[in-house]
Amino acid sequence: MPRRKIRRSEFGGTGFRGCTMKKYRINVCGCALADNLYTGIDFHAPALAPFMSKKPGDGGISPGRLVFAEDLETFAKIPYNEIKKHFSVTGEPDARNLGGPAVVGAICASQLLYAKSAGFHFFGVMGTDSTGDFIHSIVTQTPVDITHYQRMPGNSPCTDVLSDPNFHDGKGERSFLNRIGIASEFGVKQLGDAFFEGDILWFSATALVPQLHDNLTSLLKRGKSAGKINVVSTVFDFRNEKKNPGKSWPLGENTKESYPLIDLLIVDCEEALRLSGTDNISDAAGFFINSGVSAFFITHGAKDFLAWSDGEFFTPLSLTALPVSAAVLEELAAHPERRGDTTGCGDNFAGGLLASVVEQLMEGASPGKLDPLRAAAWAASAGGAACFHAGGTYLEKFSGEKRAVIEHYASTYPEQLKKTGIN
Repeated sequence: MPRRKIRRSEFGGTGFRGCTMKKYRINVCGCALADNLYTGIDFHAPALAPFMSKKPGDGGISPGRLVFAEDLETFAKIPYNEIKKHFSVTGEPDARNLGGPAVVGAICASQLLYAKSAGFHFFGVMGTDSTGDFIHSIVTQTPVDITHYQRMPGNSPCTDVLSDPNFHDGKGERSFLNRIGIASEFGVKQLGDAFFEGDILWFSATALVPQLHDNLTSLLKRGKSAGKINVVSTVFDFRNEKKNPGKSWPLGENTKESYPLIDLLIVDCEEALRLSGTDNISDAAGFFINSGVSAFFITHGAKDFLAWSDGEFFTPLSLTALPVSAAVLEELAAHPERRGDTTGCGDNFAGGLLASVVEQLMEGASPGKLDPLRAAAWAASAGGAACFHAGGTYLEKFSGEKRAVIEHYASTYPEQLKKTGIN
């Protein structure tokens, strides 16, 4: 069946905002949380065997996936604080960082565009606990505007990140044990009208903010009707995986209506398979092509990622496998002592991608004229460089520090593509 692309005119919108404005506003909604990092984990260790997943959606730990801590308690039949003692001798993390795909991606993009007239505004909620104090202390050291980052009574979201650096033949892998906290109470009312005043509306990992996720179709419709750019990036949706193990995940109130409202979709391989209900990445890509989404990127860890565009947002691009940054891999191999972990690589990939999109728009490129390969260069570079530090968020020593690093890697990417026959 041929896919039907919903055009902005059907909603009475005016199309994308003009690209000559002095300042671009990117509004990002989703989850910010404290990441408690447990490094040096061995997912094959006998001590962890009782807690490892046996089948999809059972609540056990699964490498590369997210599970809610409450479900792990049910699976293991012991309190979570007892389970944590198997992660380290003391049960305490090796490091603590600011996490959450939405805020980490926004921070990365804002750091890369530090000298540009672009404002990244985060819409979310934190609790009034000490974890909330920690989150606030970190995010205020970044260029992200938190005027609309609310505090509500309750516990802030947090995630215990288990990092096995030797998994996947030394490429590393993580597992995420999430406590959703006050994020369960953040919905459309709390998001408010101000969110839709942005030029780009970035709905990031809304599966960690259930009320937003369950109303995503309506939110996308509102953005589209106002002529905004709708960006969606996803996270492993354990809530829906638990409800219907092995079934495709819904996206908003009406999945079929949601996809044609998306200008740019960013997913990882596992999420692509679960959203599409397919069992291989090629079929998942075919699903998204036929869904009506304008453009998508599918990441796959240290493997090639896929990109595609119908020509309405980026210039047309047939389904193309693009490599991760060779410059980053070479540096990691030459300096193993600099390796952090892979936490936040996907979030920084999305941040690099959005930074390039915004920069191209501000340079005067209109939607339909944006270069997907230029965006891929920044995405691959930002995602790969996240391996040089523990956790997804990097706090700069000075403004422009991160951009200088990523710009260096991105500058080598076009030549890398030429060597593989991609222009």
